[in-house]
Amino acid sequence: MTAEKRNTYKAQKRTDYKAPNFTATDIDLTFTLDDTKTIVKNVTRFKRLTSDAKAPLILNGEELKLNYLKVDGINYKFKETKNGVEIPSVPDEFTVELENEINPSANSSLMGLYKSNGTFCTQCEPEGFRRITYSLDRSDVLAKYRVTIIGPEYGCGVLLSNGNLIERGTKKNRPYAIWEDPFPKPSYLFALVAGTFDIVSDTFITMSGRKVDLELYVDRGAYERGLWAMQSIKDSMKWDEDRWGLEFDLDNFKVVAVDFFNFGAMENKGLNVFNSVYVMVDPTCATDTAFYNVQSVIGHEYFHNYTGDRVTLRDWFQLSLKESLTVFRDQEFSSDVANRALTRLHAINVIRGPQFAEDASPMAHPVRPEEVMEMNNFYTVTIYDKGAEIIRMIHTLIGESRFKKALNDYLHKYDGQAVTIEDFLCCFEESAGVDLSQFRRWYTQAGTPHVKASWIYDEENKNLVLKLSQHTNPTRDQQVKEPFYMPIRMSFLDKEGHDVHPAELSSDGYIILNENEQEYRFTLDRDTLPVILRDFSAPVKLDAPYTMEQLQHMLSFCDDAFIKVDCATTMQNRYIHDNLEIAAAQSVLKEPAELIASYKAILDSVDSQSDLILINETLKIQSIANLMETFDKINIDAIKYAHDALETKVAVSLVNEFVELYGKIRASSANYSVADMGRRAINNSALHMIAVAKCAMDKKKEASDIVLNHYNSSKNMTDKLQAMTDAVHLDLECKTEILKSFEKDWSKDALVFDNFFRVQATVPNKSAIDNVKKLLSHPSYDGRNPNRVRALAGALALSNPVALNDISGEGYDLLCKQISALNDINPSVAARILTPLLSFRRLDEKRQGMILNNLNSLMQMPKLSRSIYEKVSTALKE
Repeated sequence: MTAEKRNTYKAQKRTDYKAPNFTATDIDLTFTLDDTKTIVKNVTRFKRLTSDAKAPLILNGEELKLNYLKVDGINYKFKETKNGVEIPSVPDEFTVELENEINPSANSSLMGLYKSNGTFCTQCEPEGFRRITYSLDRSDVLAKYRVTIIGPEYGCGVLLSNGNLIERGTKKNRPYAIWEDPFPKPSYLFALVAGTFDIVSDTFITMSGRKVDLELYVDRGAYERGLWAMQSIKDSMKWDEDRWGLEFDLDNFKVVAVDFFNFGAMENKGLNVFNSVYVMVDPTCATDTAFYNVQSVIGHEYFHNYTGDRVTLRDWFQLSLKESLTVFRDQEFSSDVANRALTRLHAINVIRGPQFAEDASPMAHPVRPEEVMEMNNFYTVTIYDKGAEIIRMIHTLIGESRFKKALNDYLHKYDGQAVTIEDFLCCFEESAGVDLSQFRRWYTQAGTPHVKASWIYDEENKNLVLKLSQHTNPTRDQQVKEPFYMPIRMSFLDKEGHDVHPAELSSDGYIILNENEQEYRFTLDRDTLPVILRDFSAPVKLDAPYTMEQLQHMLSFCDDAFIKVDCATTMQNRYIHDNLEIAAAQSVLKEPAELIASYKAILDSVDSQSDLILINETLKIQSIANLMETFDKINIDAIKYAHDALETKVAVSLVNEFVELYGKIRASSANYSVADMGRRAINNSALHMIAVAKCAMDKKKEASDIVLNHYNSSKNMTDKLQAMTDAVHLDLECKTEILKSFEKDWSKDALVFDNFFRVQATVPNKSAIDNVKKLLSHPSYDGRNPNRVRALAGALALSNPVALNDISGEGYDLLCKQISALNDINPSVAARILTPLLSFRRLDEKRQGMILNNLNSLMQMPKLSRSIYEKVSTALKE
């Protein structure tokens, strides 16, 4: 890349924000759709906002061909620039009429208007509208839209945009539709979809008695697969009314499923566009997890109707304002309608895995970033998921009733406006009567706080004295960290396992840590044990001196789901850390006696009335990726060796218990339900541990027979996928037969067949690299489709640290070759799968050198995208 090219990539700073000189009040768009030459006629009414009468109107535009431009009906002098047009000497209020052309079929970035798989579709967040027409493409410019869509003669029976349908018909053998959105919205919430679909229709009666027409658009022949998503829409609408008093505000609500989509879904006002993977499910083609995810993501995008659409962002540095609040809301939705423990544990797993990894990487950033080169790079787990933990802490601090009031006050005060995180916090302070001044550091400081706990017993005063300290490591742009304000939820267990609530502990069960070091005293008996960080009440790393006996005690008696799972995880971590040197030498590791004893007690007590979801989460041997985040320096080979040894020893020691469990716990039907989800989950975990044990006991043929029978007898995708994964990952004799069977049944069904790619790309050894190389030429693979990329190269990169970091370096070479190819096709997807290489300095010197060579090669690419450049250059500077 030339020096001139590098110099065009400049970071935008939050502090550089300036209010717009103009706003758009009304936008009238007419699309004449064509595969390669779509004509967009744009008539926009503008109004000057500032007193600067000389300020020109600057409209954003990228990859557009401008046919003409008029101001108030007359041809007008303007200047075309690299990033749009500049119109000088305009009046205070005026109308701009222009026409431009775009080529949807050539748009492989999937930003703006594109055509893929026969469907015209838009994606405008964050700055894609400027690829559709010339505009004030800013989140703080809100206008009312009227949209006319003229379809081609064939292939587009469905023509959709935001708002309410005004007119529909046919003119000159071409279908057309006119839509009006009564609510002002920023350009990033604009949507257009045109194609051929099956339609799942329903209605919803709101709490005030209004009828809302619901329409879900899916691929032809996929009607049945849309029924769960439709039910999830209705459940979301009902829950938002019941929990928050928020009623849907349009006459119709539309969801469209498309296969080519960069994200999970998009909350365009009244017309949500979804990646098909988060819509189309039935038990034969989708797992229980897929059903759960569809419900969650449908909820998330619907809840944006208020937290994101009605109240939106002043600028993109406020992204967490809408996303974190809506993630919190969708987590609460899943907790209420599905399973609270599972939802919370999944959220915590994201924080303690990918988010902690991000905080430890060169791309570490605050929840409200201070600068950015490519905004797509900040659609991160920090902004979404850590941000949601911040909202959860506010909920903890002020309670449900005050939180609900504050949320409604915020939505009422700022309805129809573009606001900031500061506006949100000030509103909550005023409404709830709480001081969040120190709490704001969660938005401005990057990194993961480390909380260290210790306690002693004061015999004289009969006090348990708890000491907590906090420390946050320096990050790239912040060397010094001030103490955070955090709620630490607690309880206490006596030696018989009973809960004890001392008078000094609040009724809500939390204490506040807001200094570098603090001491707390509780009037308790000597043998009482403090249970710290219940429900993961703050997104921190806790270092507490629990003995193995104390961990077993909490695992047995604590009623908090997180504490139970965390105790098991901590016991695993202790074993891995204590045995890492032995593992590095590939010597024989000792038995994990305490963990095995705890697991045996759990397995002996399991019956059909147990909380199977929680038990399954407790019994899991955690992923290598999450284990890596417990180390500052990563010895991937030793971690893998110790992880596998731990899993094998648990499996062999408890094989009889797992066999008994496998025989007695069965799902009552093939259909999805939360109860059957738990039964299938623990049944499949038992299958996996039996197979691991049989392989270790030189009974691999028995393992193969059990797994093959599981696959053949299964009537749902959850069980089939578990069997296929075990067959492939454990290299069982039956893997060829299962893969051939799966390929025969599903190779024409792209969403389902992604599992075929994903399973082979995540084999935890070097063979995954060879699998990916081979599968890149599979006839069902399409490197232009983000879902296929995520299922293959993306799975290797993001879900298989062992193969990616193979000492041969072939994983790095393969990944960077794919990133190079994607750079010209879809740079945002390329930048996403690049992420694991950025923390290369935590690895050994040989691996560091190989990754460094690949990153330097990427930097030399002549047309390196801004997305990749920002990440690579940041990593190289560290």
